[in-house]
Amino acid sequence: MTNMAAYYLKKPFSLFRDIFTYPAAKISSMDYADYWTARGESSWTARYDVFSSLIEPGTSLLDIGCGDGFALKYLAEKKCVSGEGVDISEAAVRAATNRGVKARAADITAAGFEISGVYDYILISEVIEHIARPEDLLRKIHGHFRKGLIVSIPNSGHYIHRLRLLFGRFPVQWMLHPGEHLRFWTLRDFRRWSEWLGFRVAGIRTSTGVLLLSGICPALFADNLVFLLKDAGGVQDAS
Repeated sequence: MTNMAAYYLKKPFSLFRDIFTYPAAKISSMDYADYWTARGESSWTARYDVFSSLIEPGTSLLDIGCGDGFALKYLAEKKCVSGEGVDISEAAVRAATNRGVKARAADITAAGFEISGVYDYILISEVIEHIARPEDLLRKIHGHFRKGLIVSIPNSGHYIHRLRLLFGRFPVQWMLHPGEHLRFWTLRDFRRWSEWLGFRVAGIRTSTGVLLLSGICPALFADNLVFLLKDAGGVQDAS
């Protein structure tokens, strides 16, 4: 049996589960020290391969919300990237440092948070959905990257989420606790939102979703969306 055949044979069972069931919370509250301890080591190499495809070799990168540093380590080995990271979790920063990654602890949502340098790329992977005012963070990024801002988010327009709503259930995008995600975007939402913040979408990639179909229609079949943004200058009218 081919991998593709096995994938689609299992799909009816996973489809029923994804639409009609609720996952159990694995932590009792949204404390990010507990979050990183419970989550364990990162293993999303498919997503990191997408990042790698967007990054030129030998460039510099700042990873905002770097977590345990796995992505930076992966990109350093794959593309000889000179990277550093920042994360709110002391536990995650310790894990990144132990991995040989340059990282520091900081609250990226604080009014006083600033980006001090200029990098070829800035990476924000699965972060902005966790914070209440990501607009404040993205406005601070203008002028601090040369080649691109890479943003990875869950796709709230995925067909599973649409079907859950159809059957009276809210989409489930969290891993460990229902309070993980505060903001939600579809592909179209994010494009408009990023343009409003003064960015231009230069590319869209996917790393997970329905086999084959996620590349054809990512708005509907991709579980995760990766955007390459360029600086367009200026915040547009929100109307």
